[in-house]
Amino acid sequence: MIRSITLLGSSSGRNAGDAALMSGIMDSVDKEIGSKITYEIPTISPSFIKREYKDYNAKPISIMPWNLSVKMLGLPTYNSVLRTDLSVIFDAVLFDRALFNPLFNFLSSFYLMLPAAKKKGKLLGCYNCGLGPVTTKAGRTMLRDLLEQMDFIAVRDEGALRVMEDIGVKNPNRLLTADAALNAPTAPKERISEIFDSLGLRLGEEVLGINVNKYLDSWAGLSKEPLSKEQFVNIFAEAINRFLEKYPVPVLFVTTQHHDIEITSLLRSKIKSKELVLQIGNETLTHMETKGVLGALSLLVSMRLHAGILATSELTPILGLAYQPKVKFYADMLGHGDYCHSFANFNVAYLTDAIIQGWEAKQLLKSQLAKRIPELQKKANNGAKLVAALHNGLNIQKVISELNQENLVQGYGEILGQQTA
Repeated sequence: MIRSITLLGSSSGRNAGDAALMSGIMDSVDKEIGSKITYEIPTISPSFIKREYKDYNAKPISIMPWNLSVKMLGLPTYNSVLRTDLSVIFDAVLFDRALFNPLFNFLSSFYLMLPAAKKKGKLLGCYNCGLGPVTTKAGRTMLRDLLEQMDFIAVRDEGALRVMEDIGVKNPNRLLTADAALNAPTAPKERISEIFDSLGLRLGEEVLGINVNKYLDSWAGLSKEPLSKEQFVNIFAEAINRFLEKYPVPVLFVTTQHHDIEITSLLRSKIKSKELVLQIGNETLTHMETKGVLGALSLLVSMRLHAGILATSELTPILGLAYQPKVKFYADMLGHGDYCHSFANFNVAYLTDAIIQGWEAKQLLKSQLAKRIPELQKKANNGAKLVAALHNGLNIQKVISELNQENLVQGYGEILGQQTA
């Protein structure tokens, strides 16, 4: 029986996507198990956890330096994984960029701490994770060794399955699911209407949404120098301005991570329009309100993965700009890969045409989302089914095999099909 879980991932409160992931996980697991269990959440912001998750038995574990911790690496997280019944890694924190810097990278920290929990008989899992990129020998070894210890590996896209194949993971307890944030709760429509009213917008009017992040194309893996902030802003602004000449609609910039505010404000300042050009974000909104705002847009041009996930979960079509492969992986899962663009052709003419094409196809994309999103939400809940299976003492290999067969019947996962054939 599982009475407590440690949630291992980004939990600072600065990222609406991470916040939505945690609520999506807790909400789904509690429903599958049929009772509220205790969640220990290592965090640099205990007040955020207490404020944001009052509906769950969420217990913040402070990982500030005075608690003998460097982010995840330290006594608070170590003691938590030894104390709880199950520790689950969520989101996309298993990559090897800045591998030995615990202020930025969690993979090396988990690699050091989780084996002790395993030796003590504790359960370990990856809950609807993204994996990679891992490009160094040390990173590939750490990720492979860590995944071999997992009681289950639920991944959110086929890209993660490919990473496992590439690094030689043998653990058979793997399952293709979908992102947990798809099942995160949203704020009531009345609250979203109030937010729109405060901005001078009407709920239901056509609004173009823009979401960008400060990483630009630095993670895109291109064989060229990354864009400068000035290049990025000037190209993006001119593309939006040209779009607005053809479709003069209000523009709402939505930030879902605090450190994106600066570049978003700079981009917004360069938009020339007679219509409203506004900005809002999770520095003032809860993750449920952020999700509702994204869900009220006509189209979202999005860079951050979870901005796109939160928007599409509310049936707002997205035009993706893939600063990381995971953005393209999600677009492919939606069947909207043609509406996700790389930085290889990042110029004014290309981006203008892309936004116009996305805008003109938005009703078609929305109708496709109405069919696709319920399927993905059901798949996302399979992570909770694995936790419930462990809770109820079921054979986890049998449960995973049954769910994998459902994937094959539904046509998901060519790689998964090869593994289970």
